[in-house]
Amino acid sequence: MPSLFNEEPRGLDVADAVEDDRRYCRDTLPRVSRTFAVNIRVLSGTLGESVRVGYLLCRAADTLEDAWPGSGLASRFERFLAALDGDLDAARSLAREAATSGPLAEGSRDELDLVSHLPRVLRVYAGLPPAHRDALREGVRTLATGMARYAARAAERAADRPYLEDEDELDDYCWVVAGCVGVMLTRLYAHAYRLERDPRQPRRLELAPLVGRALQLTNILLDWPSDVRRGRCYVPANWLAEHALTPRDLVERERPEVRTLAARLESKALAALSRVPDYLDLISARHLRYRLFCLWPAVWALRSIRHARRDREFPWGPRRPKLPRQEIIGTTVRSILTAGLVPDLRGELRGFAPAVGPTSRG
Repeated sequence: MPSLFNEEPRGLDVADAVEDDRRYCRDTLPRVSRTFAVNIRVLSGTLGESVRVGYLLCRAADTLEDAWPGSGLASRFERFLAALDGDLDAARSLAREAATSGPLAEGSRDELDLVSHLPRVLRVYAGLPPAHRDALREGVRTLATGMARYAARAAERAADRPYLEDEDELDDYCWVVAGCVGVMLTRLYAHAYRLERDPRQPRRLELAPLVGRALQLTNILLDWPSDVRRGRCYVPANWLAEHALTPRDLVERERPEVRTLAARLESKALAALSRVPDYLDLISARHLRYRLFCLWPAVWALRSIRHARRDREFPWGPRRPKLPRQEIIGTTVRSILTAGLVPDLRGELRGFAPAVGPTSRG
């Protein structure tokens, strides 16, 4: 079986080919994630490359479901996992299928292009230090396996059925799509700075899933208008049942019950975000770049939730509330000037009044 771990590019000098693959990864990241492409710029060297490759692999796994709903889902995930283990034939097969598929979901062309170039991303992955590869393999495998499990179940259910059954499943879903990524990043950080035996590393690994959960819950909240309209409801079924609602009732018009559910989800996101400073406290001030890399998404998440609170049509309105670009730039500059001080984030959190449903707007 041909392996990505011993394949040599043909037609170019090997060093030029590897650099070309790295350039592809750098150029592709902003097309599949504008937000992540901002904060990854602060990371450099092997850590920056490992994080970039890890994100692209996670994004490729996500595309297997979102860009290709319907039949063939299990086979795509199986080939993706085989490719992650070095199976070149599996990577090429998946890439060919992506290259010959038209966008099956709105706005999925860049994501499909990423999968069609999966062997290039995996060649960069294969060139990383073994400890970095191990961290990426474990994190991406956890993510892809969990996604495959939920996607396979959803494919067999009615289109109007909520994606998740209860709060336990919501927590588990946040783990498989984001919490495990937090652990992956924390392992990469430790390897990059030789902190594997640092006595604080176990505590960092313990808190890392909460950082991922915080960002994922925020995204679920903010993406509510678009997700529900495309048939993907992440509000747990038993939450809806408490108010005798269906997923369709969550959009199009204002309902007090919908505000209550949004406030409940917001409170859960804020509770997870409140633990991010505890994680950042464990990042040495000497490692400012990684601290900023982790800090910025949390601050943007908090500001985005505040921005959504001011949107009188959220969450039933037609679009996701987007944080103004100038506010993103302003918070980013301020955090650089304060050297990523964690008290800044704690201050942001203290500024939030509790979310209390229909009366929480202001």
